[in-house]
Amino acid sequence: MAISHDIGLFFPFKLNRPLTKEEKQSRFVQGKRRKVFGEAAVLDLDTVIRMNSSYLEVVDKFYPTKGYVASFMMAFCLLFTVFILAIAKVAIFNNGNVPAFLFILLICSAGICFFLRFLLKDWFRKTHYPVRFNRKKKLVHIYQVSGGVITVPWGDVFFTTSKQRISYCIVGHLLSDDKETVLNTFSFGYVGQREELSLYWEFIRCYMEEDCLEELAETVLFCPPVEKQKEGYIAGLQRLMQIDSRGDWLLLVLNLPFALVESLARYIAMQTSKIPQWPQDVLDACAVEPNDSINIGAENNPVHRWRTVLANETREAYDTKNQRLKLANQEIKAKLDAKYKTVPELE
Repeated sequence: MAISHDIGLFFPFKLNRPLTKEEKQSRFVQGKRRKVFGEAAVLDLDTVIRMNSSYLEVVDKFYPTKGYVASFMMAFCLLFTVFILAIAKVAIFNNGNVPAFLFILLICSAGICFFLRFLLKDWFRKTHYPVRFNRKKKLVHIYQVSGGVITVPWGDVFFTTSKQRISYCIVGHLLSDDKETVLNTFSFGYVGQREELSLYWEFIRCYMEEDCLEELAETVLFCPPVEKQKEGYIAGLQRLMQIDSRGDWLLLVLNLPFALVESLARYIAMQTSKIPQWPQDVLDACAVEPNDSINIGAENNPVHRWRTVLANETREAYDTKNQRLKLANQEIKAKLDAKYKTVPELE
């Protein structure tokens, strides 16, 4: 079951307000290497839709949990409908009490409308709201939840941490001239534990600023299959069922009924939503060289996806994957160490 991070979709971001102390303290600064711990230098966290030498396109933070809230809203609407039908049988057919039935119908209809309001925030919208990081022109192209597209200079965005309940993500604030007032906010990519945000930020920052594209490409193992297409049912189910180790198999079995319900709501959400289309000016700004040696997308995804989802890869495949990641991260760290002679910024 995914962690929902619904601020920005079901509830709007707070705008026209000053930056908070926490946001200033948790800022991710462009142009500065960030201190990370462990062997990994970067993490893409399965958010990359397309990566080449011109741009990096990632999913929004709502994509991993699409269908999560809708599954509850769908269940509540069905329960209310069943309740209304049961009351109709008793009130009309058994007792002939039409006024009482109409009164209860009015109350239940209000409840259904309330739940439908949230459900339609997820259904009949966009399959996802991508963000493109334009490396060549140092721009960020943002597909907003409202449907509009805005483009801003990479250096003008105030990136920081956003917390909701137990999960965290990175958001970008667009500030007024006073550099204090938040005029607009967008989110992207990963939602989860705070410890991984620095690694994810370094992946984005290194793509935009460092000379290590080939090494970064080696760290991307899976791309969500949403570029110019709608996610299929199996792909959605795999995302909901993915576990980290075989020790989670029991938990997976226990959560399977919930995952199946959520997968249905997710599939409906995907099929009723439209694929986002970038305007021509963004496509022109992100033009890709014909012979670009870096071109990573869903077509490069591993064939045996279910083995990865269920943490059941063969030992050979598992070791090969980890060796690939280890070498790529070592090379990235070596390049960053050579460039930044000073101590990296602490988390």
